[in-house]
Amino acid sequence: MTGKFLVYIFFTTAVLSSLFYFLTHMGKEKFLKTGRFFYHVTAIGILSTAAFFMYLILTHQYQYAYVWEQSNSELQLPLLMSTFYSGQEGSFMLWTTMTAIIGIFLLNYVSRGDRLEAQVMSIFTLIVSFLGLILILKSPFLYIWEKFAGEVEVGFIPPEGRGLNPLLQNFWIVIHPPTLFLGFSSLAAPFCFAIGTLMKNRYNDWIKFSMPWLLFSGMILGLGIMMGGYWAYGVLGWGGYWAWDPVENSSFIPWLVIVAAIHTMIAQRRTGGYKKTNLVLCIASYLLVLYSTFLTRSGILGDSSVHSFVDPGYEVYLALIVFISLFTLISIAAILYRYKELKALNAEPNKMLSRESTLFIGSITLCAAALVILAGTTWPIFQKGTIDATFYNKMNLPIAIMIALINGISLLLKWKQDDEKRFFKSLIFPLSLAIVVTLGLVFIGVQDFLIALFALAALFTFFVNAELAVNAFRKNKTSIGAYTAHIGLALVFLGIIGSSKYSEDENISLELNKPQDAFGYTLTYLGATPFEDPNNKTDTKYHFNVKIEKDNKEMLLQPVMYYSEYSKGVMKNPDIANFVTKDLYLSPMGLVEPEVFSQDELIELKKGEEKKVGDVSIQFNDFNTYNLDMGGEEIRSGNYTIGAIIKVKDSKFTETLEPKIKYTDGNPEYLAAGITGNDVYGFYFVKMSIKGEEEGGTTATIAVVNKNNTSHNHRTDETLVLTASVKPFINVLWIGTGVLVLGFFISILKRRKELKK
Repeated sequence: MTGKFLVYIFFTTAVLSSLFYFLTHMGKEKFLKTGRFFYHVTAIGILSTAAFFMYLILTHQYQYAYVWEQSNSELQLPLLMSTFYSGQEGSFMLWTTMTAIIGIFLLNYVSRGDRLEAQVMSIFTLIVSFLGLILILKSPFLYIWEKFAGEVEVGFIPPEGRGLNPLLQNFWIVIHPPTLFLGFSSLAAPFCFAIGTLMKNRYNDWIKFSMPWLLFSGMILGLGIMMGGYWAYGVLGWGGYWAWDPVENSSFIPWLVIVAAIHTMIAQRRTGGYKKTNLVLCIASYLLVLYSTFLTRSGILGDSSVHSFVDPGYEVYLALIVFISLFTLISIAAILYRYKELKALNAEPNKMLSRESTLFIGSITLCAAALVILAGTTWPIFQKGTIDATFYNKMNLPIAIMIALINGISLLLKWKQDDEKRFFKSLIFPLSLAIVVTLGLVFIGVQDFLIALFALAALFTFFVNAELAVNAFRKNKTSIGAYTAHIGLALVFLGIIGSSKYSEDENISLELNKPQDAFGYTLTYLGATPFEDPNNKTDTKYHFNVKIEKDNKEMLLQPVMYYSEYSKGVMKNPDIANFVTKDLYLSPMGLVEPEVFSQDELIELKKGEEKKVGDVSIQFNDFNTYNLDMGGEEIRSGNYTIGAIIKVKDSKFTETLEPKIKYTDGNPEYLAAGITGNDVYGFYFVKMSIKGEEEGGTTATIAVVNKNNTSHNHRTDETLVLTASVKPFINVLWIGTGVLVLGFFISILKRRKELKK
């Protein structure tokens, strides 16, 4: 009951904080400190709830349904802690916790000077209230007998937890979801600034306060998205990092809108324009976060996304709809309430050949990409199935080309107006370099016109920003943030071209110890070795060892396959050889066991029947069932042994043998029997059939294997089937992501310094 009580407490104090802040906005300044007090109580309550929840997980309190469903005692500390948010209820708890932490910094930020504290915090605490309501409806603190009422006795405590989904048992779960949710939570700040600006009817200085938050959100959310891409690439084994999955898209869409808002905010600071645009974009970015949460956690995409959570129940489904609807209505109402004032904000018309005009066009282009992806992501709600990845690729390629070109062009233009001659002259150097490099790429194999144009645009923006960054660094190191971020984006584009468009894939069957060539490398399968995973001692995992040789150098790759008791299926993890200009990617597909016998070597014998095969004769006498109950528990468990008693004669001896079938988890292992002093023949019991005489009688299927037979000597050995891929220049993509994030960080430092001044 402690957890539920804490949730009710912080939900109540969040509602009170929102109320008192709103009264302060209405002119009753005496309630300002009360609003602050209740938010501090709310934040303490949320952090206490999170700490108590973590305590339950770390101490294995399996009487709580969530703890039992998501964890067990095998998990090492980092993965055990990650079960905090691996399930649906926990993800809501993480979102609430991150929002509370953001709120602590936001309150400290807006309480200094006239930064719209009452307006911003009244909306922010209302957001926290709704998150608390969802945790009341979808509580992570249900006892196991409450969640499974009628199935479990009251007071029952399971001795062990079910454990963490094997797909999540990876280092990236420790940092990817918290990073992503930190980005989601931080986007509440620019949203609240935008609504607060409408409440206060002030449209000039709010962007100074909100810009650092918007940059922070763009940095963290972008980093979280690419972490997810790297996780998919390095662990899931399908060979890519972005599949246009609806849940992946739902994070990407608000990020595109954030980036669009950052650029129009810069234009507003310089020219005073785009005030309405900035309000709409900041509002839309958070509403899209709420919409993505609805898509991810409502269960509505359960049939079209591998990432989607299950249906959370009617109450939570309704609460999510109310959540989105309420803040959408608040946004629309605020805009309509200030419609006259907003209409009067019309700025002077901008000249087409100016930086602010191209920034606006770039922002519109980003929003167009977001709209295309939003349409494809929403489609499964109205129609079963998913939109194919080719739709997104075809629609977004021209948009990406435009974004890259506009990025470079805008920085060569001046604010408000520009001299055409000066502008076209400034194009010569970066455009010439871009054309030369692009021609080189065409020469080495880039034949697709649109891809070549995309490469040209990315190279153009790279050279423009590199030149400007060098010049800016000499004057003021903190002014290079935007150029650094743009260089990172150009590298990401180039990395995408190389690693996706020009990736090579080949399905290979590697027989044990038999070298095979692929992509200029020699691959040799050396066999499988079991290993113990400290986070999963239940399943036996296997490294499938593949030696890679080239130019008298060799290395060992070890993709993993194993049968998971949790998911009741085979789990597969790739291994990657990372080189400067490419990755060699091995993804296991399956293992073909060596063939013990062929169909031609099978004979069927009735009870008492004798048949001659080669220079031996075989008679089937009976089965040995070892007193098994043929419909009993052992048979149903799939773990048992049965034998066939046969009499075998050769030219010298007559001998009674018993080949056996040993079943483990329903999988058969054929145990051979042989004649004393005769190593030519092997006898295998393959199948039994017990029927009445009218249906053919009792029969046994026996395999008689002649080891001197030529066809037997040419049988396939144990074979590893895998997909080998070469990913050219994928490191450029990962480096570009790091440079992009660094650019955001430098820009945040610059904006904070400006605020202090």
